[in-house]
Amino acid sequence: MDNVLNFFKNPVFSYNNYQFSIGELIAALLVILIGITTFKLLQRFVSRAKTAKRFTPKQARTLIKFIRIIVLFGTVIFFLKALNINTAKFIGFEIVKTERITISIYHLLILYFIFTATQIFLYLLEVLFSDRINANKIEKGKGQSLFQIIKYFVWTIAVTLFLDSLGFSITFLIASLSALLVGFGLGIQHFFNDIISGIIILFDRSIKVGDIVEIQGEIVGKIEEISLRTSKVISRDDVIVIIPNSMFTSDKVINWSHNSLKTRFSVSVGVAYGSDVEKVKKLLIEAANEHPKIDSKPEPMVLFKNFGESSLEFDIQFYTHESFRVERVKSDLRFAINSKFIEHDVTIPFPQRDVHLIAEK
Repeated sequence: MDNVLNFFKNPVFSYNNYQFSIGELIAALLVILIGITTFKLLQRFVSRAKTAKRFTPKQARTLIKFIRIIVLFGTVIFFLKALNINTAKFIGFEIVKTERITISIYHLLILYFIFTATQIFLYLLEVLFSDRINANKIEKGKGQSLFQIIKYFVWTIAVTLFLDSLGFSITFLIASLSALLVGFGLGIQHFFNDIISGIIILFDRSIKVGDIVEIQGEIVGKIEEISLRTSKVISRDDVIVIIPNSMFTSDKVINWSHNSLKTRFSVSVGVAYGSDVEKVKKLLIEAANEHPKIDSKPEPMVLFKNFGESSLEFDIQFYTHESFRVERVKSDLRFAINSKFIEHDVTIPFPQRDVHLIAEK
């Protein structure tokens, strides 16, 4: 028995005045195996819970990150104890050391902890905002814009805390880099202009996520995401357009949903001279009222727009919540109008010209 104990106590490896016996190495290896097994089992449990729809995919990923950091810290502590290594000395082991900065294992652990804790906090905050949006306690665009502002603020605090843990003086760092930042800023002023514009948009909220906007009379789309430098807009062709935020503050932008989600549109149509205009008005209103995407209040309205060269010109004006897909609504309405005009013998004329020929004598 004593021989077995002596065998396990026999030192087989040394490093920096540390000697490790066979028993300590086996114990350390067992700690690693237990840590890996524990993480795999918990990961499988979370995956099964996600499959059973107890967690959303995002919740599952966040929970796995949280489990990973707990298991990792526990494994490292028990691993060091198994090797009889002083935990404080190990964590304080200096990886990089200069006159102004020292980076140890402690700083790497702090970086990992701050990064993971910030992600988990932001996820919980996002869940809170999503719940309030789904419960109609906060408007969607307002909630998402407010979350973006808080997210940038939280990440700024996280980076500041990490630099502070390294012993950096933020005031000294800014003062040291001020001249460099001025020159650098002049070179990429458009980049900073986009960032400042993004901050203005997030605080001003003249443009929000979900708004239907028209930019420079060319791009019509729905705001999908407002980031610090750029925004994502999905066009009516389902194409994602990346737009610099400075365009929203310097160019002409029409926000169709700024005051209300309901917007007025119109469809023009011409009928032949001699047509019963009251009958035309009735048919146009019927066609609009029969469309499920056209609102009944305010009621559709017909305007006798003009006496054209070859037709009597009318506009059917209507309100709809389908601002983003209004071209489909207009197309459906034109199909309905054409069918009703054919059914009731109302003629849509084609352009006509009278040509007078004068014979020369």
